[in-house]
Amino acid sequence: MSSTIVLKRSVATAASSAATSPNPKSVGKNKAAAAVKEPTPVQAAYGCSHIKLLLDSAMVSVRDSYVSAIRLLADQNRLDAQTCTKCNEVLTRTMLCLQCSNVACQKEAEAHSKATRHMFGIDSKSASMYCFLCQDFIYDPFIEKTRVTKQAELMEGNIRKKRKLEEKSSPDDLKYIETNTTSAPCRATGLRGFYNMGATCFISVVLQSLIHNPIMRNFYLSDGHRAKECAQVNCMSCAVEEVFAEFFTSDKVEGFGPTNLLITSWKCDQALAGCKQQDAHEYLQFLLNQLHTTNGGVTDNTKTGSCKCIIHRCFYGKLQSDVTCGNCHNVTTALDPVMDLSLELKPKPKGKRGHQTNGDDFGSATTPEVLTLQECLERFTTPEKLGIEYNCVKCSGSTLQEATKQLTVKRLPPVLCIQLKRFEHSSSGFSKIDTKVRFPAQLDMTPYITRSKRKPTDLSIPAQIPIPTGNSKKEKAAAAAALASNAAAAAAAAAASAAILSPPPSNFQYELLTVVVHDGQIDTGHYYSYSKSNGQWFKFNDSVVSAATEAQVLAEKAYLLFYIVRSLSTLT
Repeated sequence: MSSTIVLKRSVATAASSAATSPNPKSVGKNKAAAAVKEPTPVQAAYGCSHIKLLLDSAMVSVRDSYVSAIRLLADQNRLDAQTCTKCNEVLTRTMLCLQCSNVACQKEAEAHSKATRHMFGIDSKSASMYCFLCQDFIYDPFIEKTRVTKQAELMEGNIRKKRKLEEKSSPDDLKYIETNTTSAPCRATGLRGFYNMGATCFISVVLQSLIHNPIMRNFYLSDGHRAKECAQVNCMSCAVEEVFAEFFTSDKVEGFGPTNLLITSWKCDQALAGCKQQDAHEYLQFLLNQLHTTNGGVTDNTKTGSCKCIIHRCFYGKLQSDVTCGNCHNVTTALDPVMDLSLELKPKPKGKRGHQTNGDDFGSATTPEVLTLQECLERFTTPEKLGIEYNCVKCSGSTLQEATKQLTVKRLPPVLCIQLKRFEHSSSGFSKIDTKVRFPAQLDMTPYITRSKRKPTDLSIPAQIPIPTGNSKKEKAAAAAALASNAAAAAAAAAASAAILSPPPSNFQYELLTVVVHDGQIDTGHYYSYSKSNGQWFKFNDSVVSAATEAQVLAEKAYLLFYIVRSLSTLT
């Protein structure tokens, strides 16, 4: 349908036409006296006949609706006017219905007009009026005057607002702002999911555990790794930095596809390539090793304890292994660096020579239906018999001796990762253990550290040195030296006892931070996770993020648990 323009024109009579029409002869004779006037163009009264009907019946409400739409379009922080309410696509141009609140793309706007008989739309870019019946933009004097006037007012208001904000604030203003400022929810807080790009949920849950880890977050958001200056090929740290930047510098809440990280992972480890489901714990170990290497980590295993990279500062801990000879009771100690604790859910089988693990509180050889995390940790740190297979360096001869081995935690990391070993390999293949393990929101690691596991005999006062008797100077000097030595030994033993029996310090107390769950069977399962943000639990299931309760989190069958030391838990 073509555009319609209604003009107000004066009716020209024949007489007036003759009077005003110039005579060539008279013009030639009286050029100065008889100047010919060109006809003045008459402006259109209405843009089209359809807008005329609407303005004649409801001009005030049309003006108010149009002004509201212009105000909405002038707000650059609003995406409402750029998003089609029907197909939910964020577009560059939409139509705002003049007669209702509908916002739609051109196609959906046409359908809306036919269904509701709403005839006019407002272009989201120019605020121009569009008539669906005329199938064209219309120029209406009243509408155009309203648009120009309101846009000028809004522009002037923005300038004044900008000038006001640029003025220096007083101390009282700054104090008021600090007191009354709150962070906007769901805006650059890391609450986003990851698109599943083909069995990549194992990557998503590991990345979520890092994103909601305050130590890792603060490192990457403070330019701990500068991707623009990095010259490393296939750098995993650059790929992780891109994820942090995307999650914490953008207001987007839809899912994110970590394509660069996925491709870099494939290049660093060919076993990860393809669309096959992988183990989340194995990918965590792979990623931590890559981030250790690409962030200046120490490659010499003998100097691991001195490494200052972000991974060691966050996850590095030590296990102490004490092997005690059953014959001479000599103790051989070794320290091993660890990034996580792997806890068995099934009782260990009997040893080669019929010796079963001591302290097996799980009962029979079958896995119980319900365990607690504390039971798993206690079993992990309980001495176990090695059988007659230990070659003691102190015992004479080459006879093998019975021995016991005990693991304890020598050093706890700021973020403690615990794997519950749900996947096992046997002669019949791989299988999954679905045992329920109750885990706490607050975990006390004091009972499992090395000094807490020392035997009571370790706290006894050492044997006293005999005190010589006699009155000679030499004998008196020896007696004084023996008394001093005995007093020092007793003081040291008392100090050690007090240290062990003292209340646990805060760096042994942990708060639950992230829980990774594997749902389903080993070949067809799916990973999802829970993480705490600003005191609230959220569930991350691929690209879907939803609020959760602590009770819901604690009821899950966890596979990976991440705890953060209590002194740092306020940073989450």
